[in-house]
Amino acid sequence: MSDAARLFQTVARLVNQFLPTLAEEHRVTLSYLMTGLLKGQQVHLKEIADAVKYPHKKMSLVDRFRRFLRNDQIVIKSHYLPFLELILTALSREQLVLMIDVTPLGGNCQCLMVSVLYKSRALPLAWVIVKGKKGHTAVAVQLALLEQVKGLLPETAQVVLLGDGEFDASELIEWLQHQPTWLYVCRTATKLLVQVEGDWRPLAEHCPVPEKDRFLSQVWFTKTDAVGPLNILIAWNAQKQAHWCFVTNCATQAEAQGWYQKRFTIETFFADLKSRGFHLHRTRLFKPDRLSRLLLAVVLAYLFLVFLGVELIVAGPLVQLVRADRFEHSLFRLGRIYLNHLLNEGLLIPLLQRLRPPSSFAHVVL
Repeated sequence: MSDAARLFQTVARLVNQFLPTLAEEHRVTLSYLMTGLLKGQQVHLKEIADAVKYPHKKMSLVDRFRRFLRNDQIVIKSHYLPFLELILTALSREQLVLMIDVTPLGGNCQCLMVSVLYKSRALPLAWVIVKGKKGHTAVAVQLALLEQVKGLLPETAQVVLLGDGEFDASELIEWLQHQPTWLYVCRTATKLLVQVEGDWRPLAEHCPVPEKDRFLSQVWFTKTDAVGPLNILIAWNAQKQAHWCFVTNCATQAEAQGWYQKRFTIETFFADLKSRGFHLHRTRLFKPDRLSRLLLAVVLAYLFLVFLGVELIVAGPLVQLVRADRFEHSLFRLGRIYLNHLLNEGLLIPLLQRLRPPSSFAHVVL
Protein backbone atom coordinates (compact mmCIF):
# COMPACT_ATOMS: atom_id res chain seq x y z
CA MET A 1 0.00 0.00 0.00
CA SER A 2 1.34 3.45 -0.90
CA ASP A 3 2.17 6.12 1.67
CA ALA A 4 -0.69 8.27 0.40
CA ALA A 5 -3.18 5.43 0.74
CA ARG A 6 -2.02 4.58 4.28
CA LEU A 7 -2.19 8.21 5.33
CA PHE A 8 -5.65 8.57 3.81
CA GLN A 9 -6.91 5.56 5.77
CA THR A 10 -5.67 7.09 9.04
CA VAL A 11 -7.09 10.52 8.29
CA ALA A 12 -10.41 9.02 7.21
CA ARG A 13 -10.68 7.08 10.48
CA LEU A 14 -9.98 10.30 12.37
CA VAL A 15 -12.62 12.25 10.43
CA ASN A 16 -15.17 9.45 10.83
CA GLN A 17 -14.46 9.31 14.55
CA PHE A 18 -14.92 13.00 15.26
CA LEU A 19 -17.46 13.94 12.56
CA PRO A 20 -19.88 11.00 12.37
CA THR A 21 -22.86 13.25 11.59
CA LEU A 22 -21.21 14.82 8.56
CA ALA A 23 -22.47 13.32 5.32
CA GLU A 24 -20.29 10.43 4.14
CA GLU A 25 -19.45 12.18 0.85
CA HIS A 26 -18.22 15.24 2.75
CA ARG A 27 -16.19 13.10 5.19
CA VAL A 28 -14.42 11.43 2.29
CA THR A 29 -13.74 14.74 0.56
CA LEU A 30 -12.40 16.30 3.77
CA SER A 31 -10.16 13.27 4.27
CA TYR A 32 -8.72 13.67 0.78
CA LEU A 33 -8.17 17.37 1.40
CA MET A 34 -6.32 16.74 4.68
CA THR A 35 -4.26 13.91 3.16
CA GLY A 36 -3.21 16.05 0.21
CA LEU A 37 -2.30 18.92 2.51
CA LEU A 38 -0.21 16.66 4.75
CA LYS A 39 1.55 15.04 1.82
CA GLY A 40 1.99 17.98 -0.53
CA GLN A 41 2.04 20.98 1.86
CA GLN A 42 0.35 23.16 -0.78
CA VAL A 43 -3.12 24.69 -0.93
CA HIS A 44 -3.78 24.86 -4.67
CA LEU A 45 -6.50 22.30 -5.26
CA LYS A 46 -4.68 20.64 -8.17
CA GLU A 47 -1.55 20.20 -6.05
CA ILE A 48 -3.60 18.75 -3.19
CA ALA A 49 -5.18 16.27 -5.60
CA ASP A 50 -1.78 15.32 -7.04
CA ALA A 51 -0.53 14.37 -3.57
CA VAL A 52 -3.17 11.69 -2.91
CA LYS A 53 -4.01 8.27 -4.32
CA TYR A 54 -7.37 8.56 -6.09
CA PRO A 55 -9.01 5.82 -8.21
CA HIS A 56 -10.46 8.22 -10.78
CA LYS A 57 -9.27 11.21 -12.79
CA LYS A 58 -7.46 13.76 -10.65
CA MET A 59 -9.43 16.64 -12.18
CA SER A 60 -12.62 14.98 -10.95
CA LEU A 61 -11.11 15.13 -7.44
CA VAL A 62 -10.38 18.84 -7.95
CA ASP A 63 -14.02 19.32 -8.89
CA ARG A 64 -15.01 17.41 -5.78
CA PHE A 65 -12.88 19.78 -3.68
CA ARG A 66 -14.55 22.79 -5.32
CA ARG A 67 -18.02 21.45 -4.54
CA PHE A 68 -16.99 20.95 -0.90
CA LEU A 69 -15.66 24.50 -0.59
CA ARG A 70 -18.83 25.94 -2.15
CA ASN A 71 -21.20 23.89 0.01
CA ASP A 72 -23.10 26.04 2.52
CA GLN A 73 -23.92 22.90 4.52
CA ILE A 74 -20.27 22.73 5.64
CA VAL A 75 -20.66 24.90 8.73
CA ILE A 76 -17.30 25.67 10.32
CA LYS A 77 -18.58 26.32 13.85
CA SER A 78 -20.33 22.96 14.17
CA HIS A 79 -17.81 20.80 12.30
CA TYR A 80 -14.84 22.19 14.23
CA LEU A 81 -16.56 21.83 17.61
CA PRO A 82 -15.43 18.21 18.35
CA PHE A 83 -11.80 19.20 17.79
CA LEU A 84 -12.26 22.33 19.86
CA GLU A 85 -13.58 20.19 22.72
CA LEU A 86 -10.47 18.03 22.39
CA ILE A 87 -8.28 21.11 22.87
CA LEU A 88 -10.27 22.53 25.77
CA THR A 89 -10.37 19.16 27.55
CA ALA A 90 -6.57 19.04 27.46
CA LEU A 91 -6.46 22.57 28.91
CA SER A 92 -9.25 22.11 31.46
CA ARG A 93 -6.91 22.63 34.42
CA GLU A 94 -4.98 25.49 32.86
CA GLN A 95 -5.46 29.23 32.82
CA LEU A 96 -6.40 29.84 29.19
CA VAL A 97 -4.06 32.21 27.37
CA LEU A 98 -5.87 33.48 24.27
CA MET A 99 -4.31 35.43 21.43
CA ILE A 100 -6.29 37.45 18.93
CA ASP A 101 -4.62 38.45 15.68
CA VAL A 102 -5.18 38.91 11.97
CA THR A 103 -3.13 37.66 9.03
CA PRO A 104 -3.50 38.27 5.28
CA LEU A 105 -4.28 35.30 3.06
CA GLY A 106 -4.36 34.81 -0.68
CA GLY A 107 -7.29 36.12 -2.68
CA ASN A 108 -7.20 39.53 -0.96
CA CYS A 109 -8.66 38.20 2.28
CA GLN A 110 -7.80 38.52 5.95
CA CYS A 111 -8.20 35.91 8.66
CA LEU A 112 -9.10 37.12 12.14
CA MET A 113 -8.40 34.31 14.59
CA VAL A 114 -8.48 33.59 18.31
CA SER A 115 -6.07 30.87 19.40
CA VAL A 116 -5.13 29.34 22.73
CA LEU A 117 -1.61 28.71 24.01
CA TYR A 118 -0.55 25.05 24.20
CA LYS A 119 3.11 24.62 25.16
CA SER A 120 5.02 26.71 22.61
CA ARG A 121 2.26 26.65 20.01
CA ALA A 122 -1.08 28.34 19.40
CA LEU A 123 -4.08 26.13 18.68
CA PRO A 124 -7.05 27.72 16.87
CA LEU A 125 -10.34 28.20 18.70
CA ALA A 126 -12.35 30.23 16.17
CA TRP A 127 -11.82 32.38 13.13
CA VAL A 128 -13.55 34.58 10.59
CA ILE A 129 -12.37 35.54 7.12
CA VAL A 130 -13.20 38.93 5.63
CA LYS A 131 -12.30 40.73 2.44
CA GLY A 132 -9.36 43.09 2.62
CA LYS A 133 -5.71 42.86 1.69
CA LYS A 134 -4.48 44.79 4.72
CA GLY A 135 -5.62 47.18 7.40
CA HIS A 136 -7.54 46.76 10.63
CA THR A 137 -10.60 44.57 10.87
CA ALA A 138 -13.85 46.16 12.02
CA VAL A 139 -14.41 46.34 15.78
CA ALA A 140 -17.85 44.76 15.32
CA VAL A 141 -16.21 41.72 13.69
CA GLN A 142 -13.68 41.47 16.53
CA LEU A 143 -16.39 41.65 19.19
CA ALA A 144 -18.54 39.07 17.42
CA LEU A 145 -15.61 36.63 17.32
CA LEU A 146 -14.83 37.20 20.99
CA GLU A 147 -18.47 36.63 21.90
CA GLN A 148 -18.34 33.37 19.96
CA VAL A 149 -15.20 32.27 21.79
CA LYS A 150 -16.64 33.27 25.17
CA GLY A 151 -19.65 31.05 24.46
CA LEU A 152 -17.34 28.09 23.81
CA LEU A 153 -15.49 28.39 27.12
CA PRO A 154 -16.65 27.31 30.59
CA GLU A 155 -18.24 30.25 32.42
CA THR A 156 -15.69 30.02 35.22
CA ALA A 157 -12.64 29.74 32.93
CA GLN A 158 -9.72 31.96 33.93
CA VAL A 159 -8.72 33.71 30.72
CA VAL A 160 -5.93 36.01 29.59
CA LEU A 161 -6.41 37.75 26.23
CA LEU A 162 -3.41 39.15 24.37
CA GLY A 163 -3.58 41.43 21.34
CA ASP A 164 -1.44 43.83 19.35
CA GLY A 165 -2.20 47.43 18.43
CA GLU A 166 -5.18 46.50 16.26
CA PHE A 167 -7.19 45.46 19.30
CA ASP A 168 -7.26 48.59 21.45
CA ALA A 169 -10.59 50.09 20.35
CA SER A 170 -12.52 51.56 23.25
CA GLU A 171 -15.54 49.32 22.56
CA LEU A 172 -13.37 46.20 22.72
CA ILE A 173 -11.58 47.30 25.89
CA GLU A 174 -14.91 48.12 27.53
CA TRP A 175 -16.17 44.62 26.60
CA LEU A 176 -13.09 43.10 28.20
CA GLN A 177 -13.57 45.22 31.33
CA HIS A 178 -16.95 43.54 31.81
CA GLN A 179 -15.58 39.97 31.72
CA PRO A 180 -15.08 39.12 35.42
CA THR A 181 -12.71 36.18 34.93
CA TRP A 182 -10.65 37.69 32.09
CA LEU A 183 -7.34 39.50 32.17
CA TYR A 184 -6.13 41.30 29.06
CA VAL A 185 -3.02 43.00 27.70
CA CYS A 186 -3.38 44.84 24.39
CA ARG A 187 -0.85 47.11 22.78
CA THR A 188 -2.01 50.67 22.15
CA ALA A 189 -0.84 53.86 20.46
CA THR A 190 1.03 56.68 22.23
CA LYS A 191 -1.08 59.33 20.47
CA LEU A 192 -4.28 58.40 22.31
CA LEU A 193 -5.56 60.70 25.05
CA VAL A 194 -5.76 59.19 28.53
CA GLN A 195 -6.77 60.65 31.86
CA VAL A 196 -4.30 60.34 34.70
CA GLU A 197 -5.11 62.12 37.95
CA GLY A 198 -7.84 64.15 36.28
CA ASP A 199 -5.64 65.40 33.43
CA TRP A 200 -6.26 64.38 29.80
CA ARG A 201 -3.02 64.14 27.84
CA PRO A 202 -1.55 62.05 25.02
CA LEU A 203 -0.07 58.84 26.28
CA ALA A 204 3.27 59.85 24.75
CA GLU A 205 3.59 62.60 27.35
CA HIS A 206 3.58 60.00 30.11
CA CYS A 207 6.50 58.06 28.63
CA PRO A 208 9.62 58.15 30.83
CA VAL A 209 13.14 58.72 29.57
CA PRO A 210 14.55 56.09 27.16
CA GLU A 211 15.31 52.66 28.64
CA LYS A 212 12.91 53.26 31.54
CA ASP A 213 9.47 51.71 32.12
CA ARG A 214 6.36 53.06 33.79
CA PHE A 215 3.13 51.58 35.09
CA LEU A 216 0.10 53.88 35.36
CA SER A 217 -2.89 52.93 37.53
CA GLN A 218 -6.45 54.27 37.71
CA VAL A 219 -6.36 55.49 34.11
CA TRP A 220 -9.35 56.42 31.94
CA PHE A 221 -8.81 55.28 28.37
CA THR A 222 -9.37 57.73 25.48
CA LYS A 223 -11.13 61.03 25.96
CA THR A 224 -13.90 60.08 23.53
CA ASP A 225 -15.21 57.07 25.48
CA ALA A 226 -13.55 57.24 28.94
CA VAL A 227 -13.31 53.50 29.59
CA GLY A 228 -11.90 52.55 32.95
CA PRO A 229 -10.47 52.63 35.45
CA LEU A 230 -7.68 50.48 34.03
CA ASN A 231 -3.90 50.36 33.88
CA ILE A 232 -1.32 51.36 31.29
CA LEU A 233 2.08 49.72 30.91
CA ILE A 234 4.78 51.79 29.21
CA ALA A 235 7.74 49.50 28.44
CA TRP A 236 11.00 50.25 26.65
CA ASN A 237 11.57 48.10 23.56
CA ALA A 238 15.33 47.85 23.17
CA GLN A 239 15.12 46.37 19.68
CA LYS A 240 12.88 49.16 18.36
CA GLN A 241 14.52 51.84 20.56
CA ALA A 242 11.10 53.15 21.50
CA HIS A 243 8.46 52.85 24.20
CA TRP A 244 5.62 50.41 23.63
CA CYS A 245 2.35 51.04 25.48
CA PHE A 246 -0.22 48.51 26.62
CA VAL A 247 -3.71 48.85 28.04
CA THR A 248 -4.39 46.18 30.66
CA ASN A 249 -6.27 45.20 33.79
CA CYS A 250 -3.28 43.29 35.17
CA ALA A 251 -2.37 44.52 38.63
CA THR A 252 1.38 44.90 38.10
CA GLN A 253 3.93 45.63 35.42
CA ALA A 254 5.57 42.22 35.84
CA GLU A 255 2.26 40.43 35.38
CA ALA A 256 1.37 42.37 32.23
CA GLN A 257 4.82 41.94 30.67
CA GLY A 258 4.94 38.25 31.53
CA TRP A 259 1.63 37.56 29.81
CA TYR A 260 2.28 39.66 26.72
CA GLN A 261 5.52 37.85 25.93
CA LYS A 262 3.40 34.78 25.15
CA ARG A 263 1.49 36.56 22.37
CA PHE A 264 4.16 35.89 19.78
CA THR A 265 3.29 32.19 19.65
CA ILE A 266 0.45 33.11 17.29
CA GLU A 267 3.01 34.54 14.87
CA THR A 268 4.75 31.15 14.71
CA PHE A 269 1.36 29.51 14.19
CA PHE A 270 0.61 31.74 11.21
CA ALA A 271 4.03 30.84 9.82
CA ASP A 272 3.13 27.15 10.14
CA LEU A 273 -0.04 27.76 8.15
CA LYS A 274 1.85 29.72 5.52
CA SER A 275 5.57 29.85 4.71
CA ARG A 276 6.75 27.03 7.02
CA GLY A 277 3.83 24.72 6.46
CA PHE A 278 0.92 24.68 4.05
CA HIS A 279 1.55 27.93 2.10
CA LEU A 280 -1.98 29.14 2.73
CA HIS A 281 -0.98 32.64 1.61
CA ARG A 282 -0.69 31.30 -1.95
CA THR A 283 -4.31 30.26 -2.32
CA ARG A 284 -6.23 31.88 -5.13
CA LEU A 285 -9.60 31.52 -3.41
CA PHE A 286 -11.13 34.96 -3.03
CA LYS A 287 -14.53 34.27 -1.46
CA PRO A 288 -14.32 34.31 2.36
CA ASP A 289 -16.75 31.43 2.93
CA ARG A 290 -14.85 29.10 0.60
CA LEU A 291 -11.51 30.12 2.02
CA SER A 292 -12.83 29.48 5.52
CA ARG A 293 -13.75 25.90 4.56
CA LEU A 294 -10.29 25.37 3.10
CA LEU A 295 -8.86 26.75 6.33
CA LEU A 296 -10.87 24.15 8.24
CA ALA A 297 -8.99 21.39 6.39
CA VAL A 298 -5.66 23.19 6.90
CA VAL A 299 -6.28 23.66 10.63
CA LEU A 300 -7.23 19.99 11.06
CA ALA A 301 -4.05 18.96 9.24
CA TYR A 302 -2.08 21.31 11.52
CA LEU A 303 -3.67 19.80 14.64
CA PHE A 304 -2.94 16.31 13.32
CA LEU A 305 0.77 17.16 13.13
CA VAL A 306 0.79 18.84 16.55
CA PHE A 307 -0.83 15.74 18.07
CA LEU A 308 1.79 13.55 16.36
CA GLY A 309 4.53 15.81 17.72
CA VAL A 310 3.21 15.28 21.24
CA GLU A 311 3.03 11.52 20.68
CA LEU A 312 6.64 11.47 19.44
CA ILE A 313 7.78 13.10 22.68
CA VAL A 314 5.66 10.93 24.96
CA ALA A 315 5.58 7.52 23.29
CA GLY A 316 7.56 7.62 20.05
CA PRO A 317 11.19 6.98 19.07
CA LEU A 318 12.23 10.55 19.87
CA VAL A 319 15.92 9.77 20.42
CA GLN A 320 16.14 8.06 17.03
CA LEU A 321 14.84 11.04 15.10
CA VAL A 322 16.02 14.23 16.83
CA ARG A 323 18.45 15.38 19.47
CA ALA A 324 17.27 14.31 22.89
CA ASP A 325 19.41 16.62 25.01
CA ARG A 326 17.44 19.72 24.01
CA PHE A 327 14.34 20.65 22.04
CA GLU A 328 15.08 22.41 18.78
CA HIS A 329 11.80 21.77 16.97
CA SER A 330 8.24 22.90 17.55
CA LEU A 331 5.48 20.37 18.10
CA PHE A 332 4.37 21.04 14.52
CA ARG A 333 7.84 20.27 13.15
CA LEU A 334 8.19 17.18 15.36
CA GLY A 335 4.86 15.95 14.02
CA ARG A 336 6.13 16.33 10.46
CA ILE A 337 9.32 14.44 11.33
CA TYR A 338 7.35 11.65 13.01
CA LEU A 339 4.87 11.33 10.15
CA ASN A 340 7.67 11.04 7.58
CA HIS A 341 9.34 8.39 9.74
CA LEU A 342 6.14 6.35 10.04
CA LEU A 343 5.50 6.53 6.30
CA ASN A 344 9.09 5.76 5.31
CA GLU A 345 9.34 2.77 7.63
CA GLY A 346 5.90 1.38 6.82
CA LEU A 347 4.83 1.71 10.45
CA LEU A 348 1.33 2.13 11.83
CA ILE A 349 0.24 5.76 12.09
CA PRO A 350 -1.36 6.21 15.53
CA LEU A 351 -5.04 7.09 15.58
CA LEU A 352 -5.14 10.03 17.90
CA GLN A 353 -7.78 9.72 20.60
CA ARG A 354 -6.99 12.74 22.78
CA LEU A 355 -4.64 15.64 23.25
CA ARG A 356 -2.44 15.22 26.30
CA PRO A 357 -2.52 18.00 28.94
CA PRO A 358 0.49 20.30 28.46
CA SER A 359 1.63 19.72 32.03
CA SER A 360 2.00 15.98 31.35
CA PHE A 361 5.19 16.26 29.27
CA ALA A 362 8.22 18.52 28.83
CA HIS A 363 8.79 20.55 25.68
CA VAL A 364 10.12 24.08 25.33
CA VAL A 365 11.19 25.74 22.09
CA LEU A 366 12.52 29.27 22.46
